[in-house]
Amino acid sequence: MAFIEINNLEFTYPMEKKKSLVNINLSLEKNSILLIAGKSGSGKSTLARAIVGTVPNFYGGTIGGEIKIAGKSLREMKHKERAKEVTMVFQDPEKQLMMNKVHREVAFGLENVGTDEKVIKRMVYEALQFLGILHLAERDITSLSGGEKQKVAVAAALVYMPKCIILDEPTSQLDPSAAEEVMNLIKKINEELGITIIVIEHRVNRWFDAADSIAIMDKGRLKLFENKENFYNNCSEEQYIFMPDYLKFLKKANFKIMPKSFKDARIQFLNSDIKFEKEESIPKEENVENLLKIKKMSCKYYSKEALKDVNFSVNKGDFISIMGANGAGKSTLLKTIMGIKDYKGTIKLHDKNVKDMEIREIAKHIGYVSQNPNDYLSKDSVYDEVRFTMDNYGVYDDAVIEKVLKDLEIYDVKDKNPRDLSGGQRQRVAIASILVLRPEIILLDEPTRGLESDLKDRLGNILKKLNDQGTAIILVTHDTDFASKFCTGYVIMFNGRIIAKGRREDILGQGIFYTTSINKLVRDKDRSIFTLDEALSRCDI
Repeated sequence: MAFIEINNLEFTYPMEKKKSLVNINLSLEKNSILLIAGKSGSGKSTLARAIVGTVPNFYGGTIGGEIKIAGKSLREMKHKERAKEVTMVFQDPEKQLMMNKVHREVAFGLENVGTDEKVIKRMVYEALQFLGILHLAERDITSLSGGEKQKVAVAAALVYMPKCIILDEPTSQLDPSAAEEVMNLIKKINEELGITIIVIEHRVNRWFDAADSIAIMDKGRLKLFENKENFYNNCSEEQYIFMPDYLKFLKKANFKIMPKSFKDARIQFLNSDIKFEKEESIPKEENVENLLKIKKMSCKYYSKEALKDVNFSVNKGDFISIMGANGAGKSTLLKTIMGIKDYKGTIKLHDKNVKDMEIREIAKHIGYVSQNPNDYLSKDSVYDEVRFTMDNYGVYDDAVIEKVLKDLEIYDVKDKNPRDLSGGQRQRVAIASILVLRPEIILLDEPTRGLESDLKDRLGNILKKLNDQGTAIILVTHDTDFASKFCTGYVIMFNGRIIAKGRREDILGQGIFYTTSINKLVRDKDRSIFTLDEALSRCDI
């Protein structure tokens, strides 16, 4: 008997005519890891909410079909009973962290279901030790890094010892190192405790190897592939985009048998006859029109020095990615440029000291999109949200708004409340509210978070077009694949300092950690290839 069995599940949100889930059928065995991928708004998070019971019990709406957990209908289970069977870690850990201390946060759920106090204490500290974060027990939640908060959210789910944990984009906000740590913890929970795992992710590269089965969602419908080999051999062109880049390359290169791992893929590739054509480099004209200059700048968060002796210039037409671990100072750098954070040193915008400028004046030249798109959402419709920015500066133009909404594929939701959209859609609304002003410099903090590859490419092409027209773009990202495809300059930060900056070949080409999976696959034959498109266009197949 399957552990989770879904039959003919359908769901429609309140006030909506279109179904968010359409005839979902799924059978999932105990102890397995299921990876669910799909475009933004395809119904992935809604399916997760249905399995844990918050759809429709919390969100409302109309539901049909049946969900069985361990042979029992979900509708017949009380909240306490459901919590012991299946629980969920949300996309943004801060949304579910409610207490001031780590140990209190992990204990909170157990207290709600009436667990004995002595049992709570033991389970809390054992869960923290199992996940390797016992040292965080007495820490304030607000003092934790993004990766630490995610681990605490996982601990709060694990402490129930449920039969199944669902994770909604658990690594989308994390740097590669923290994401790897979280993924290994999830694998450990599955392998050592036998807990069934359902992972919803856009960035499949990291999770694909760990998964036992793959499900793809499209417009509320689900297609299940019982194993990865079945997906590799039988996925459609539309589903192909949810394959890791290294597998996409091998599939296009007619490797009939899916490699067992990335290591196996590299060995197969190196033993193949595939060669790459040399690409003639076209020298780019150096643009000397300086827009922004930072000299000997430092910034403190309370007693901690978040930025140390930063020197940085931005010229017209620059397209620079800033990479580094969580807590390296990347986001602080963007906020400081915008005048949001106090600092020592010099920041000049068009040779004018930023300290002498009001934020509104700075915003005429520099557009800034923070990590959290919810910071930008205050209106009742997507259209009004984007128009609000233009109205603030007296430059309303309906044609500009419509073009940006269409370019970012959110025109069809222009009349919806932005808070009702998926995470990826909300991210695009926030970006749209800045793009409509066509600023000289655009600062983007993790702009690809929550976007699948098609939408990332669309966003990248929009930014590239703006860049070609002279707009300077600075983006903070953990997404080396996106950065390698669109950026022309690269900065690496560690511990508040800029450690390296230069061209792609200088930074990513020498990268041990900060490089792409394609470069790791092919660098023994050609170190200058970083993206899937480059590998396919230059190989002799």
